[in-house]
Amino acid sequence: MSSEQIDVWNAVVADAWVEHADHFDRTLQPFGQAVLDRLALERGERVLDVGCGTGSTTLGAAALVAPARVVGVDVSAPMLAAARRRVAATGVTNAEFVEQDVQESTFAAGEFDVAFSRFGVMFFTDPVRAFARIGESLIDGGRLGFVCFQAPPSNPFIVVPVLVAAAHLGLGGPPDPSAPGPFSLADPDKIRHILGQAGFVDVAIAPGPSEADLGDPTDLPALAARLVEQNPSIASAYASAPVLARAATIDAVVEALTPHVDHGRLVMGAATWVVTARAGATKDR
Repeated sequence: MSSEQIDVWNAVVADAWVEHADHFDRTLQPFGQAVLDRLALERGERVLDVGCGTGSTTLGAAALVAPARVVGVDVSAPMLAAARRRVAATGVTNAEFVEQDVQESTFAAGEFDVAFSRFGVMFFTDPVRAFARIGESLIDGGRLGFVCFQAPPSNPFIVVPVLVAAAHLGLGGPPDPSAPGPFSLADPDKIRHILGQAGFVDVAIAPGPSEADLGDPTDLPALAARLVEQNPSIASAYASAPVLARAATIDAVVEALTPHVDHGRLVMGAATWVVTARAGATKDR
């Protein structure tokens, strides 16, 4: 990841993810579960959780493979601190966390049987290098599984609050969807190319969950604020904006979210891909 991205994930974005971890985990749980279902983790398998955030996915994997070791890796020190607090509170002994950019990974060859990620692999500045590092950390034939977002038009969950907030904060047009960010792996052909270059084989890509349930919209302004504060492309600008500009931004996001309220829930399109692959033999990398 770039130094700028690492800085963002250690500042206001991290604060939002830590403060609202339970809310975000409830929303994102079905997406991570779709990958775990495909991987079918077995007891005794060693797991690498890429972009583990505040640790709920790491703890979930740890329960499935215990007593084998599960390592969550992330670049966000505040989120990892929250993850370690979670582990301490639960008494889980086979989960640990490492602050590291996967592109510069120092994990040993063959250290893991499986690599997993819930939305943690879309931010690499050099995705081939990052996935190659992940592959090197796996045993020959080790399994990779991750979930990533499809194209922006199928993802109002992300696009609606970001574009509305960006307009009110004077951030200009939308970012390049092919750049490191939530949509960088939206193209299945690009995924296959990157994974092939990184040494993976048997790449399979299937549609994953397509909606995000953001919860009870009773306090829609608070929900809108969470969506703005947790997004790395707009969070810093929102946090530094004058009070009146921030209030106007949230009012506009609330107006944009209201049509998505249905039967007492805020549900928005969030189309995804679930990707699986195997690490090729060492001699082929």
